Amino acid sequence: MFDPFRLSCLDYLIWLRSGQEATNRLACNQATISRNARSVADFLKLDARKLEGEWTLAGDASLLDAEREVHQLYRWERGQGLRIDGIYGAGSPYFDGLSGPWVCGRSDFMGITYPMALLRESILDVWIGCYPDLPGDDDDFAVVHLSRYPAYFLVDRCHPLLEHQGDLAVEDLQEFPVLSLPDGAFPKMQQHLKGLGLERRPVGATRHEPRHWEGRTEDQLTISYGSPHTVACFAGAKVPLPLSTGLILGDSLVLKRRFADSEVFQQLVVQLRERAQLLSTSRPALESC
Repeated sequence: MFDPFRLSCLDYLIWLRSGQEATNRLACNQATISRNARSVADFLKLDARKLEGEWTLAGDASLLDAEREVHQLYRWERGQGLRIDGIYGAGSPYFDGLSGPWVCGRSDFMGITYPMALLRESILDVWIGCYPDLPGDDDDFAVVHLSRYPAYFLVDRCHPLLEHQGDLAVEDLQEFPVLSLPDGAFPKMQQHLKGLGLERRPVGATRHEPRHWEGRTEDQLTISYGSPHTVACFAGAKVPLPLSTGLILGDSLVLKRRFADSEVFQQLVVQLRERAQLLSTSRPALESC
């Protein structure tokens, strides 16, 4: 019903949130993106609105969902224009220089709910999620693991706990606020970290924005969580505390099971596992799978 480019204009806006980001990937101007996105929504009698930074479509989307499935199948069979994205911090080191048919996202997700919805709706083709918060025994989705690494307590370089005499214990963190994502962002991680009994300062963010995350630690007292990936992102501005969180994370590919055996995906797995091996040499805490 819609040609691939026309529907992509709408879906890239939903996926990337930004007209400029969509134009960068579709090689056209923002007026073309807006015109095509609006025409698809109007034709299907859907109300397209941007709420809290995310594009939403109100109305009966059953015809749109069916069209998206056809277009996704077309992308996989042709090996063209396949869309990949990742959790904040994890996607970027894998996407740099990624070759082949892959269109890379912004790697800015701060939870599992939204990227999983994009996968279900055939807007996104592959997602680099964060172990252990991944689909379990699921008939619809397949998971391929790339790496494992520890979760850290991250603090400012001037944080008082870095001057602590003797071994740190979780009790030493009690007097300091600790950032946390909204309930359900990473359920398994959340369950573990809540069990540590630390004061929680929730951050209502589904995508990474410095003012909502790093910006909340500029008091040089607030503690956040991180990984070898996010430590690299901060370029020395934030450092891990010498105290284990007791939590092991990892990078894992998630996609619809029906496409997991495709040649183009198997090539991607080989490429990204090689990248994980390289990362393990520059980030010693990271172990490739």
